[in-house]
Amino acid sequence: MREKIRYVSIIALAITLCMVLHMSIPVELATETSVDDLSIVAAWLGFPLTALLWASIAYSCVALVFHFTRINVFENRAIWEMKFGTFIGVLWLLGYVMAMPKFGNSFYNELAGGLCDAIPVVVMVTLLGRFTNSANKGRCCKRKPFIGIVVFGTVFFVIRMMAYHINAIDIGFWINSMYSSLWTIAMGIFLGVLYVILGETMAMPSVAGSAVKFGCFLFGVTWGSFILFFPLMLKGQLLNTVFMGFLDMLAVVISYYCSEKLHHVLNRSKFCR
Repeated sequence: MREKIRYVSIIALAITLCMVLHMSIPVELATETSVDDLSIVAAWLGFPLTALLWASIAYSCVALVFHFTRINVFENRAIWEMKFGTFIGVLWLLGYVMAMPKFGNSFYNELAGGLCDAIPVVVMVTLLGRFTNSANKGRCCKRKPFIGIVVFGTVFFVIRMMAYHINAIDIGFWINSMYSSLWTIAMGIFLGVLYVILGETMAMPSVAGSAVKFGCFLFGVTWGSFILFFPLMLKGQLLNTVFMGFLDMLAVVISYYCSEKLHHVLNRSKFCR
């Protein structure tokens, strides 16, 4: 019971910090949302309550993933927890600046808003690591092959660009294709680094199982809970967000599987020589 109370208290603290940081942003850096663009939920509950609802879901999901991921870690816990919190924070930060061209806000406004979401994630994970416990399976956490950075970057870029060109995903690509392309490259590379650093915590008996667990749980839940903000807050974003989440998870699963297989082939070829 004490453990549950600690989890809930730390999550509530992170949500409160998120709300306070957003309210503290200077007016010139605040992201504006027209009343006409609000979803049915946001129009009914109001912007503040909808933002609170999203934060409650999103931070709880990250805490859940953190709890079930760290039991597979055998390295220095403090270092691993710092990496986990930082990576999820950066993932959300990238998500915040993703659709800058579509919504017409400046990069600095989006960056300021993203930091208000990312900083509480790092604080929350740090506190969860400090004040909660978990059983340890004793598995050594080794880094995944660096070839994964290239594979993730390539696969994510190809799938996203195809989605942009057939209008399956709208993040403002046709408004500012250069920005969207650079963002897509940066996101793909970041996911590759995420695989290299945290991929081993999702290890399963089979490569396919590990790929699905990494893509749908570690990435899927943390990314999906973040982009839930779009349909929850803005009207007309449900299908766009669903397609985005599905294609991104698919790209990560494929990238993980291909990285593992390619690494195996390269190692076997070296051994044969």
